Amino acid sequence: MIKKLNISSQLFIIFASILLFASCAFSIITLVFVNNVAEEQVFARLNSYVGIMRPDREGPGGESSQIDSGPLELKDMEVGYLHVVDGTKNTRGIQYYITEEELESLVASHFEEYKENYNNNNNQNNDEFSSAYTSKGNVKTSVEKVFYVIRIFDENNYSIVFTDTSYSNNLIIAISMRLIIAFFILLLLAICVLMIWSGRFVSRINAIQNHILSLPKSKYKNVYIDNSKDELGKLSLSVDSMRKEIALNEATKQEMLQNLSHDFKTPIAVIKSYAEAMQDNVLGEEALKTIIEQSDILKHKVERLLQYNSLEYLDKSKPFEDVCMNEIITEVVTQYRLQTSLEIEVEIDGETFYKGYKENWYTVVSNIVDNAKRYAKTKIKICLKKDILTIFNDGEPIDEQFVKSSFKPYEKGSKGQFGLGMSIVQKTVYFFGYNLSVRNEETGGVSFVINK
Repeated sequence: MIKKLNISSQLFIIFASILLFASCAFSIITLVFVNNVAEEQVFARLNSYVGIMRPDREGPGGESSQIDSGPLELKDMEVGYLHVVDGTKNTRGIQYYITEEELESLVASHFEEYKENYNNNNNQNNDEFSSAYTSKGNVKTSVEKVFYVIRIFDENNYSIVFTDTSYSNNLIIAISMRLIIAFFILLLLAICVLMIWSGRFVSRINAIQNHILSLPKSKYKNVYIDNSKDELGKLSLSVDSMRKEIALNEATKQEMLQNLSHDFKTPIAVIKSYAEAMQDNVLGEEALKTIIEQSDILKHKVERLLQYNSLEYLDKSKPFEDVCMNEIITEVVTQYRLQTSLEIEVEIDGETFYKGYKENWYTVVSNIVDNAKRYAKTKIKICLKKDILTIFNDGEPIDEQFVKSSFKPYEKGSKGQFGLGMSIVQKTVYFFGYNLSVRNEETGGVSFVINK
């Protein structure tokens, strides 16, 4: 579903989803983190308050407190306490946090732990602070949830300080607000960066799209390359490579059509002129021979064109056959020996099979031999050894400027001749998975080589 939207909308949906997930995760982590920090701060404050309650002192206020007095205000925290010195109790605001029964039960539970862990230590150590037992925690009383810290020196000297959740709640709110503000500031910056980045990203995509759409109108001459090193930069390079390939194919196609029209025009013009001459009784039956010859030439060119076009429809879904090249060479040589006075020498080392289709391999060999017949002076030599087929003719060397372009369709050669034969050969050989090359021999002549 999301693929039907444009990239800007996709980016917005993805970012919104990530933002929602991040906000939930941030809220949970923040609450846990801030709650832990707040509790640590509460216990640190209570621990400092209970620390000033020495056995020889009264409460944090410095004076004895009545049991019905309210909580003691210490900066931004209110506390209630029970301070016992030599069995004498000093209290303040206890009833605001815990009932008397709950207090007795809480103190008793800590005295049990004190007796188990610190009794022996107290008998051996006279330092009252090093031997004091200190514990902290929170408890849900019948009044409310409270935090407490208790310090026990002995059974007659101990202190316990209480506070409610007001301080921790205020601290949680204060810290959370700062974190939330910082989070939203960072979020706003991230949104701005994303908008700027996505805008540039989409504009680069649009630039490549507009460039592609403009190529046919400019006849594939316009050049646009995104110089970045990311995927869009690589895409633009691929598009430019495609542009060059299409431009080359278009130029080749145009040149091929021009050469093709010229190639067909000549025999058609000859046939027409001789036919008109016969119609006007200028020429007799001798013109029929010329017409037939030109018709054969035209037929041959049409067949080559059809062969070349049929290569576009070759399909590897049909399994390749094992084609006996010995038989192919024998058939081609037998045919061409009747058409030329050139010496055709054949050298075959054992039976050799090539993968492909027999009809197409026959076309390959016959086209190379036909090309050799056109340029050879006295001899054509066909050599098949160790899966390497070499067809040599003793004609003039090919100019180096034509070596690489010898297999282009209707590429004009050094003698001004052109055709489709060698292009058909190259496409067929490559389709069957073989290599085709042409080279000028040092001793003279030209060789066409087919190998794996």
